[in-house]
Amino acid sequence: MLETIKQNYIDYIHALTLYDYAAFGWLLFLFLIILTLTVLLGRRKPTLAISLIMIVIFLMFIAPFGIKYFLDKTVRKVDVVTEKITKLHFASSLIITGYLQNKGKVPYHTCRINAKVFKITDNKYKNIVLSLKPLRNKTILLDKNITQGEKAVFKIVFEHFTYSKEYNVSVSGECY
Repeated sequence: MLETIKQNYIDYIHALTLYDYAAFGWLLFLFLIILTLTVLLGRRKPTLAISLIMIVIFLMFIAPFGIKYFLDKTVRKVDVVTEKITKLHFASSLIITGYLQNKGKVPYHTCRINAKVFKITDNKYKNIVLSLKPLRNKTILLDKNITQGEKAVFKIVFEHFTYSKEYNVSVSGECY
């Protein structure tokens, strides 16, 4: 899991756009302004200066994640549509087909599509717990240029899928 998170952020850093640079530049500018204000207020109002330093430290850890989330929902927006989920009984496989569409403002070069299969129950709280540990999890990588509005078809195959009870499939995508 740690390796997956590491790979996600390496891909993100390699695919920074002008929007990312502008957002992180604005954040750096905000940090510098608040720190300058803290130095100027340090002698006259030390409690305000300390609280401003605490705000800067808090923003240093939270803001990059917020910027990435905001840009993923606006600039790099992607719609993932699952067209068909087929369970093959003779081969014990689960096949998920669908497409993703670029709804963002930049062309994509690489897309990561993640599919998870969950057990489902009648208890909504137990479903939340079960969603933390899926039955199966698979990620595929599409190395394909996808321009604005264009669609790319994908197919995910889970081999040796023998679960016979009810399940739910969740498919998500992230593009750079």
